[in-house]
Amino acid sequence: METRKNMNKISIKSMCSQFLLIISLLIICLFSSTTSFAQENEFANDPVSGTFESGLLGETQTIETPFAGEFELHIQHRFGLVENGLEDVFGIYSTSNIRMGLNYGITKDFMIGYGYTKEFKLQEFQGKYRIFNQTESNSMPVSVALYGNLSVNSLDKAYFGNNYKFSDRLGYFSQIIVAHKFNDAISLQFAPSFTHFNKTQNLAEHDKFALDLSGRAKVTSSMSIFFNYTQPLNIDSMREYLKSEELDPEANLTFGVEIGTSTHVFQVFLTNYSGITPQRNILYNQNNIGDGDFLFGFNILVRF
Repeated sequence: METRKNMNKISIKSMCSQFLLIISLLIICLFSSTTSFAQENEFANDPVSGTFESGLLGETQTIETPFAGEFELHIQHRFGLVENGLEDVFGIYSTSNIRMGLNYGITKDFMIGYGYTKEFKLQEFQGKYRIFNQTESNSMPVSVALYGNLSVNSLDKAYFGNNYKFSDRLGYFSQIIVAHKFNDAISLQFAPSFTHFNKTQNLAEHDKFALDLSGRAKVTSSMSIFFNYTQPLNIDSMREYLKSEELDPEANLTFGVEIGTSTHVFQVFLTNYSGITPQRNILYNQNNIGDGDFLFGFNILVRF
């Protein structure tokens, strides 16, 4: 492996500036929105509720958190690629991945969680804090949350090769989530993220920025349609290896249906992602939208 030197196409400083500019423009646009739920209502400055049905929408986190003192059980399942058709019933009988997790609301705006993913025996520790809430009058036009995830690869240490250290097992994911509820039916969110692995496979980069755009539209009081689109940013100045372009991760498109009740949320969808854990999805996904590399997935949430 040869380290690429003298890269000057895009500096990390300018890249960060672009991130801040995108976020600022989004907030400015939402501030100027004329959408209002109850501007003349005495409760106009109360926070908006139900921007999304739960804290998970397909493949991405949302600004929602459990109520204080509430537990959430998550079951996330991804089948194999649908490309083989009836041979394996569109991936249902193919190799699959599953994650089970438990979240707890410490306050109405702060949660912590733990999960275990079958692939790479990943143990995950996560947290989310909502720092701003959109108001009914749009005096605060957006809800903003911070999300973080630490994954621990629990495979045998032989997997990590020579000079093994425990830190080789660790992967990190951090995200800023900015959401706006336009009316009772439509919500949209934008979420830039940063991924880092202490040790990667093959020539994969250690660091990756990505942008996520997600939305939901309610079609009945309990059923919605939704989408996620996640674009990794393959920035030349961040490349460590001459041939790493060959392993650039692919974008993800997810679209599906969500059914929600007061205690349960069920989502079924098509997606390019199979990894479930966000940092692995963003850094390693090679399923291509244009090639039709989709698979079926579902999420089940139970509140108690």
